[in-house]
Amino acid sequence: MTNDHDLTRRRYLKAATAGAAMAGAAGCLGGGGGGGSEGNSWRTQELAMVPAPGDGALYEPTEEDETGETINHLTWTGYDASNVQDPFRERFNCQTQLDLFTSNPKAFNRLQSGEWQQFHQATFDMAWIPRLAEADLIRPISYEDWKPYTFDQYIDLFKRENGYKYAFVNEDDYTFDIDGTMYGAPQRFGWASFVVNTDTVPEDAYMSYDAAWSDEYNVGVYDLMFWGIQIIMLREGIDPFKEHTEAEVEQVKQATFELFDNAKTLLPDFASMNQAMKSGEIDIGFISGNWINGTLRRGGNLQFQAIVPEEGSVIWVETTAFVKGDQPTVSDNYLAYMQKGENALKLSWPTSGGTNVVPHQTAWENYNDRQREVLRVDEVRDIIDRSVFYTGIPDLEKFEPIWRQAKSRL
Repeated sequence: MTNDHDLTRRRYLKAATAGAAMAGAAGCLGGGGGGGSEGNSWRTQELAMVPAPGDGALYEPTEEDETGETINHLTWTGYDASNVQDPFRERFNCQTQLDLFTSNPKAFNRLQSGEWQQFHQATFDMAWIPRLAEADLIRPISYEDWKPYTFDQYIDLFKRENGYKYAFVNEDDYTFDIDGTMYGAPQRFGWASFVVNTDTVPEDAYMSYDAAWSDEYNVGVYDLMFWGIQIIMLREGIDPFKEHTEAEVEQVKQATFELFDNAKTLLPDFASMNQAMKSGEIDIGFISGNWINGTLRRGGNLQFQAIVPEEGSVIWVETTAFVKGDQPTVSDNYLAYMQKGENALKLSWPTSGGTNVVPHQTAWENYNDRQREVLRVDEVRDIIDRSVFYTGIPDLEKFEPIWRQAKSRL
């Protein structure tokens, strides 16, 4: 990684905190982002902590905000939908440029290789937040300043005081720590499991992932090793998020081979999986989740469900962070605006891209009956209780060859 200066992260944080305090005392904070003047703004300090003005000031443009700026956001499909982006663009007279990705590891490598200079914000599944922080790619965020814009608006499951820790990082060992530094804001979430046609697979069969290993059903495997391996581990009773023994790796290998031996087809993307489900080519899609099959359900095909069986699922939370380097004056406005309940609801139900639940209480209160049914809102609490939060596979490289070998058997 290349730094343009010789300040360490610790010195940055101290400088940022001191600068914010001085600016606040002098009455210089405010105006669209809480940055000071005189060149000590967080926007021009590469790793400075991001403050925020109070009283909802970030929701409205001010005279200090420049117009005609562009915010570059590295993120997932759905965030780019017109109903999500256009209100902010019009309100703040600026542009937003969204670069969409489908792989956390590849997106991380892009930023680490130097592309961080091209982006102002990035939205990763939360397990990558500590890695991004450790690599000095993202900025810390002032929790107390941002709490009114973020965590105060979330449902109880996502409150820090109720145990939600997946936006907070211990900077000594770069692990999640509820008492750590805030590095990101949750925006969408869901689960990885498998999708079942409930018209062709009886309920007693899909109470376990074993249904995908049964020759009684036509099974399609989505070629998405990263999530597939985690679900196989859950089925085998193995914790995905630790270093694995040789015996556990062998156990996963055998289960993976058996899954592929039983499968009817290998599917290259989620569009192919959805089509195979809709056409009746397959009864079960492994893996899937609400982010994949929500499109089918939104089209009226409610028989397709991303089932969470007795072994549980893996919960992912898309979490947005500020990238290091220079920031537009409206960058903090953009995150705050995206976090507003009515905008989060639009992100949950975009005009393009997948449908997903969001952690914002206002959105939950305003889902209509159809949205609640499609998104399975009333089941989410139970699904989370029976599942595990995605915190990263430390030895993923052990399992990549297994997946490749399994594919060769089809």
